Parts: sequence; C-alpha cells; structure tokens
Amino acid sequence: MSKLSLLFYLFLSVSIFACKCETLSLEKSFENADIVFTGNIYSIKQTPSGFKTLQNFISSIKIEKVFKSGEFSGFYQDEATLLSSQIQSCDYMFNRKGKFLIFGYIDSDTGFIYSDICFSTAELDIFSSDELKQLDKLSENFKRESEIKNNESEYVKVKSLIENSPDHIINDLNLKINILESENKNLKIIILLLGSIFLLVIILLVVKVNIRLKGKSARKFF
Repeated sequence: MSKLSLLFYLFLSVSIFACKCETLSLEKSFENADIVFTGNIYSIKQTPSGFKTLQNFISSIKIEKVFKSGEFSGFYQDEATLLSSQIQSCDYMFNRKGKFLIFGYIDSDTGFIYSDICFSTAELDIFSSDELKQLDKLSENFKRESEIKNNESEYVKVKSLIENSPDHIINDLNLKINILESENKNLKIIILLLGSIFLLVIILLVVKVNIRLKGKSARKFF
C-alpha cells in the first residue's frame, strides 16, 4: 500500500469515529426529526459502499404507528426504506431486525429514511409506557400546530385571491370614480362661486361707472 493510500485510509478511519454528541431527549429528537414512527424491520440488505471494509445497509420496515410526518403526511403509511452507511459517521446503523422507535430524516431525492446517533432512535422495548405517552402528547401538539399553520396559510391565500380578484379591482375602481366625482362636484361649486363673485364685481363696477357718468351730466346741466 502506498503512503498516499495509507494516509487516505487513516483519514477515513478517523472521520468514521469522529461523530460525538449527547443523545437528544425525546422532545428535542421529535422537534428536529422529519418523521417519527415505530416499526418492525423485517429485511436487511448489505451493499458495497465503495470501500472494502465499509458497508451500506438498506433495510425494509413495516410501519406500525406514525407520530410525526409533517409535509410527508400520507406518503409513509405502511412501509418505508431505511438507509444507513458506515461511511457516514453519525448514521444510526439499521443492521438488525426487530421493532424500533425511529426519529429520522427523509432524503427528498430518494425517499429513504435515515437516522442520527444523536437522536433517541432505539429498539422499541427500551422505552417506557410514560415515554410513549409523552410521544403521543408531542404528536397531538404537532398536529394541532400544523392545523393552525395550514389554516393561516389558507387564510392568506384566500385573502390574496380576494384582493386580486376582478370584483375587488372593480370595487376599487368604483371607489376611485366616486372620489373623483365628489372632487368634481366640489370643483364645480368653487367655479360657480368664483363666477358669481366675478359677475357681481362687474355689475358693481358698471353701476359705479353709471353713477359717475350721471353725476357729471348733472353738473353740466347746472
């Protein structure tokens, strides 16, 4: 083996064991996971990872109960495929059959589910009934919050549709027309008033001129 290859494998072996973290609580694991469910792993296949001593595991799981699925609601109902790789130092290894409680991420490109050793993912029988009840409460709260968010989102969509609908545009234009008509009426009144004042001034000037002319005529006469 060349020195370069030796260094490469040494670096790889270090990276494999580099993932260190404290296991998150059920609540924090639930909060950070894309999907939370219990299920029974019934099939495991090993596939080459590209390195001689490292393997990928593709495991089939029968889903029993879903606590959280978020935007993937309805997609994972009966079965799912789990992926874990020894290359990824933080991957939880699904390399044995049995029932598990899984806090997972979902790969949007493949649909595979993978978990992290920092999550509380483990075999189902290690969890107490109180912990499972806690998960039920977390699930109920998550569904309630999701419904509120969905309702708010629908309200925003409906409001946007209303604001951009033809009826709204017509109503808006009608309002502007009414405002302009009102302004025009006021402008007409102002013009009429100014015209009346101007006419009154002309009349007064004419009367004044006539009075002066009559005064001059009277003086000449005498």
